[in-house]
Amino acid sequence: MVGRPRGAVVLTEEERAELLLWTRSRTCSQARALRARIVLACEGEPTNTAVAKRLGVSRDMVGKWRARFLAERIDGLDEQPRPGRPPAADDDTLAHVLVRTLTPPPPGATRGWSTRSMAAETGLSQSTVSRIWRTHRAQPGARVTAGPRRAWSLPDHAEEVVGLFIAPPVCVLAVTAPAGRGRSVRASGAATAARLCGQDQDAAHVLAVACAFAALRGKQHMEDSPGLHTFVAQVRSAADAGTSVHLLAYGAEGALQRPETSCRWHHVPSPEAWTEEAHRLLAADARLPREPASPVPRLRNALLTWSTTWTPSATPFTRIAPPRPAYDIPAICGPDNDSNAPDPRTLDHPGPLEAAQITTPDAAPGAPITPDPVVGLLREALLTDVHQPGDRVREAPLALRLGLSRRVVRAGLRALAEEGMLDLLPGGATAIPAVNTKDVLDLYALRASLGALLMRRIAMLGRGNLAPATAALAEVHAAARANDRLRIREVDLRFQDALARIADLPQAAHTFERLTARLRMFVTVLDMDYSQACDTIAAEDTAVHDALCDADGNEAARLWRVKIERCVRYMIAQLSEDDAAPYLWTTLAGRPRLLPGEPRGAAR
Repeated sequence: MVGRPRGAVVLTEEERAELLLWTRSRTCSQARALRARIVLACEGEPTNTAVAKRLGVSRDMVGKWRARFLAERIDGLDEQPRPGRPPAADDDTLAHVLVRTLTPPPPGATRGWSTRSMAAETGLSQSTVSRIWRTHRAQPGARVTAGPRRAWSLPDHAEEVVGLFIAPPVCVLAVTAPAGRGRSVRASGAATAARLCGQDQDAAHVLAVACAFAALRGKQHMEDSPGLHTFVAQVRSAADAGTSVHLLAYGAEGALQRPETSCRWHHVPSPEAWTEEAHRLLAADARLPREPASPVPRLRNALLTWSTTWTPSATPFTRIAPPRPAYDIPAICGPDNDSNAPDPRTLDHPGPLEAAQITTPDAAPGAPITPDPVVGLLREALLTDVHQPGDRVREAPLALRLGLSRRVVRAGLRALAEEGMLDLLPGGATAIPAVNTKDVLDLYALRASLGALLMRRIAMLGRGNLAPATAALAEVHAAARANDRLRIREVDLRFQDALARIADLPQAAHTFERLTARLRMFVTVLDMDYSQACDTIAAEDTAVHDALCDADGNEAARLWRVKIERCVRYMIAQLSEDDAAPYLWTTLAGRPRLLPGEPRGAAR
């Protein structure tokens, strides 16, 4: 009879059933489930090397738990007390230190968090803080380096990060890559992570914190996650045509009961491996110049808000990159795509490529953000023309003037109608909105309530996030000093939009900017003159900004309400209605609470 190999694992039916139960349990720790998988694999594999390769762990780990099981059976898989002093930081402390690095550094810190400042903040020693950062690869400001390529690595031609999903212990990073072979990301000139993380080396730190938080808080295995299915579908929709989606995943092996065949999965064995692979993806971009308006602060703030309020029943953290513009001007807006459009080269107006340059990347801080360049072009063209309320917008002159096809112009005008900037007529035509008292009250009622919400939210985020609003406020002061009535009304709205974006409430900011678009049209149609109110506008914006700098959300909301009161009364006064019209707002909305010394007049 042939004897068994030395070190061979033979399981009883009871032991096998219990180990399988550990691997499938929703309450079993990750460490215990991994030990169970190692022992189960050892039954079918005679060597530690084969088991290590199969499970993606080290040979030493396999040898340790094989020997422990052979010596003590099931009881040997329990965690045993380790010699020496107990660790100074538990999982809650580790998570707190990591999440704290996402917050603004203390006053006076010019280079972000240091081990000294974090130790003073948390009450730990500098060596403990340094050890936590090194262990989880989450040291703020550390240089991103490219690690070696592994079996689970993302493709070398990965182009952009388009999604992040966290539902402890699951952490998934979605990346796009060309569907074909042989094209390198560096050769194509694409910038990795540009849509979700930007060309910003801080993105590596944010992703490291995200994965470490998922691992520390993930005390149970998820057998199925509807949120993950939804995330994969959203990422697939956000990906560009002609690209494939690759998912860098930790802890997601048992999170999907039905396979996702539309994406390529790259499962990593540990949070450290996930973070190193994310660093490898972003390492080349660390040498690129930092973008002036990187998406990283929004990603960081969203992750900070979610992680500080996380509970085991919390909704998964999902971040999807915004879609690309619906219209690519050089590709589909040229004369070859519309047989009825004249050749721009034969006309005395800019062609499509020149028209695309009207939207410059050097737009002023707080300028309205439009994902579709065609919509931006049409909006600015309509705001610079002279219109009467109710005038129908003619597609042909706009197409001829901007060098676009009528089909593209028609779709862009409908998008502006959906924003509320234009009125949509039967048959799909659009018209300049007619302004009456009800429209003004409707618009400002929403703007007053939504603005107060945004002010309180901004006050919670800290002074360090106000840089875009501060830059926009400088433009307001410059226009006020020049007494430029056209410029002041534009930069005032840009300042307000800048505040809306700072709040990092995407739906609220999107609604607020749509209201801004309609308000800009109202101001243009009424040709409102603010030459006598430039100083008042600058003073109002400064007061709101100062209250936010002091983190006084209630005062900022009150000052916002005072500003809206003056704006709506002034706009209603421009309408040809009876004398009671300017007082209708006060009747419906009440009067704002004024402090002693504040003017009570109706000046803008």
